[in-house]
Amino acid sequence: MSDVSSVTTTTSTDAYGNSYTSSVSTDGLTNEDFLTLMLTELSMQDPTEPVDSDSMLQNQLQLSTLETNLSLAESMSALQSSFEYTALSSSANLIGNVVENGEYDDSGNLKQYKVSSVTSQDGDIYLTAYQLDGYYDLYTYDETSNMDNIVSSSSEEDSITITDSNSTSYEFSTYNKTYSELAEEISAVDGLNAVLTQNTNGGYNLIISVKNGGSSLSQNNLDLEYSTSNATSYSDEIETIPYTSVTKIY
Repeated sequence: MSDVSSVTTTTSTDAYGNSYTSSVSTDGLTNEDFLTLMLTELSMQDPTEPVDSDSMLQNQLQLSTLETNLSLAESMSALQSSFEYTALSSSANLIGNVVENGEYDDSGNLKQYKVSSVTSQDGDIYLTAYQLDGYYDLYTYDETSNMDNIVSSSSEEDSITITDSNSTSYEFSTYNKTYSELAEEISAVDGLNAVLTQNTNGGYNLIISVKNGGSSLSQNNLDLEYSTSNATSYSDEIETIPYTSVTKIY
């Protein structure tokens, strides 16, 4: 076997002892290799049967075209890798954001997801996310020293009214009722919840949550202080979303 730069030839011997070329490998053949082969062929040609120069030039042109195509393919591969890295870096900005992918839940609402991470697989970008399964309005009352303290005792008309996103109102009397009793009564209503949480001072705060948001709270004959805020909850199930399917970003 002999080697001329990137050209490898394999020789064999026939039954009569004559050597002949059985295979030629041109992996990575360059113009310089071709010129070497051409000069070698010219120096060894039969003067009575000269090599066809047009055929040799045509072969060189084909080789040059092949070399150009291989170089272009390498450049395109490097460019694709650059694009994939840029796309991954750009999609990383979605981490912590809420997105939609155009799908609807059983209630006919567009599904929303909070993105936790992004990955690249075979050139495609995927988001790892958790589906948002609830919005809540929160009403946090000022501290009371004990869960068994009476909320109000001035009048039987003392009450709290909560109106949900469907405009359904629920009235809860606070007259001679402890914070624990009021929380239990509110939590018995579907879509409402109330808990007493102990703070760092050792006191307790009554927190009322209303599912789906869009609610309001009013007090009758009461002067209790409270603050309002919002919260969201997410499914525990991890979902994978193609980046190309994202239709909206919050």
